[in-house]
Amino acid sequence: MRTLIVLGGNLPASTLLSQLSAGADLRIAADRGLEAFHAAGIVPDLLLGDMDSVQPEILRAFEKMVPERRLPCMKDDTDGQDALKTAIVRGTTDVLILGAMGGRLDHALGNISLLLYAAHRGVRARITDEGVTVEAVRNLLRIEGEKGDTVSLIPMGDISGVSLEGFLYPLQEAELKAENTQGISNVLTAKTGEIRVRSGDAVVFHYHTGRTCEWDRSELSGDGRNLG
Repeated sequence: MRTLIVLGGNLPASTLLSQLSAGADLRIAADRGLEAFHAAGIVPDLLLGDMDSVQPEILRAFEKMVPERRLPCMKDDTDGQDALKTAIVRGTTDVLILGAMGGRLDHALGNISLLLYAAHRGVRARITDEGVTVEAVRNLLRIEGEKGDTVSLIPMGDISGVSLEGFLYPLQEAELKAENTQGISNVLTAKTGEIRVRSGDAVVFHYHTGRTCEWDRSELSGDGRNLG
């Protein structure tokens, strides 16, 4: 099951939203993310959030068309985390998140942490925007792109047993610390690169100029995921 979640950061272009929406089984608008659906002329399957940032007139236009899960303003989870939890409870296996970057830096970092939440539960989740995709890596991550693509590996805490193949700067069973920047701005030297992490969590930023993220066409397995 594929779920598309749109948050209220930098809203995605209508062309990107339309492309990804066509392949989704479940489309969730989280608060201001509804404005992106409105701009693209798409009706989401679910609207959720505390509705503190969406334009009132757009909210009124969709309230009678879309099932709504109204959240309190004082809560533990962000609208984004509630959307992800909802998708996982409904059985999703592949999540694409739009509108997660830009705006407040703390919100962007919090949204990136959602990738770990999904990965720890065996669900593939990616944040994507024009020209970049972000994904958590646990165990093995295969990067599919073009030679020359920039890829950065960011430890979320100290990680060990890090091996990189298909990159300009390879590693073999290395240790990376959260306080260092060794994993920034690596470069693909093949159309497929492999990142292995034996212990710990990390996120990968894949800059793929001229390409957009796509839904995973392969069967997911416990030992590897593909990054579009």
